[in-house]
Amino acid sequence: MYDFIFILGAQGSGKTTTAKLLKQKLDSPYLDLDWIRGIHLNSDWSNMSKDEEKMSVENLIYLLKNYVKHEYKNIIVCGFTPENVEQIINEELKDYKSIVITLTLKNDEVLKSRVLNETRDSGFRDYEESIKFNTKLKDELSFPNEYKIDNTNQTPEESVKEIESILAK
Repeated sequence: MYDFIFILGAQGSGKTTTAKLLKQKLDSPYLDLDWIRGIHLNSDWSNMSKDEEKMSVENLIYLLKNYVKHEYKNIIVCGFTPENVEQIINEELKDYKSIVITLTLKNDEVLKSRVLNETRDSGFRDYEESIKFNTKLKDELSFPNEYKIDNTNQTPEESVKEIESILAK
């Protein structure tokens, strides 16, 4: 068991759908930074300030630590930006038992079509920013206890099965 299961990935990588399915499979809490951001943001994310982002991250960290304090395990967490991923995992929650599942896509056109899909819950539509973050996750970022999953051609259910297999190790 882990304290936290971080689901990382660019916007459109399948984080939210995967996290919701994993929540059902594990019967675990699921928290998304986007929910906290939503308190401050308008629907197209155009009013995001550094102060609001910082406060959102601080609030999420408090919530996560509080869940662990109350003996919850396998808390599923997602919704990070490139600026706060390292802070959360490597600094703020480094003393907790965590696993990082990073969803990436090999095909930028698939990611672009997902970000621009009007049925997405998120109002985020900056596919260039999403592709940039996806590239960074594929090529540069590395976290302790991280597993990368190519989510280009997998269904969310297949991704969850792969995650369950990783968690069983």
